Amino acid sequence: MYMVARVEDVVRIPPSLFHLPLKEAALRVLRQKYEGRVDRELKAIIITVLNVDVEEMGRIIPGDGGTWHRATFDLLLFRPEQNEVVEGRVVEVVEHGIFVDLGPLDGYIHVSHISQRRVTIDVANGIVIEEGTNRVLRRNDVVRAKVQAVSFRVRPHQRPRVSLTMRGWLLGKLEWIEEELKKSGALPEAKG
Repeated sequence: MYMVARVEDVVRIPPSLFHLPLKEAALRVLRQKYEGRVDRELKAIIITVLNVDVEEMGRIIPGDGGTWHRATFDLLLFRPEQNEVVEGRVVEVVEHGIFVDLGPLDGYIHVSHISQRRVTIDVANGIVIEEGTNRVLRRNDVVRAKVQAVSFRVRPHQRPRVSLTMRGWLLGKLEWIEEELKKSGALPEAKG
């Protein structure tokens, strides 16, 4: 889920940015500091910095050529929540499952959670075949999945782990979902 958090920090404006308006200089420094970072306290990935308000009168520290200013700003965060339904593209097919691009990070779907039916994974060709139906899932297919678990307890420079499932009603490859809806009568047949 995407969300916005209001944050306060003290920002150092280096002399190389003195030619810019204060707000713009602070925004550059804050984006460099925060963007792409995993915040384990907020249990989120920081996407970007927005709406910076900077204290005009900063402080000068002897021996430091920069100025220090108190700043208040918004952080756009991505925090996957358990049971949240997400959509993404399949980016990799591996021996025991698939990886799905969720935007800021990839989610993993174990082979046992790809479908209600048994599946066979062909890593060499990058495809997953659903047994009994011969439906195929491949790289770049768009899927809908539910977040099963999120772990921020990883090493400092690792991304959080997101475990997904496509077992359940209205989950799976989008074409499969459409087929199921047509079969159940919930979606009208296309005329043409």
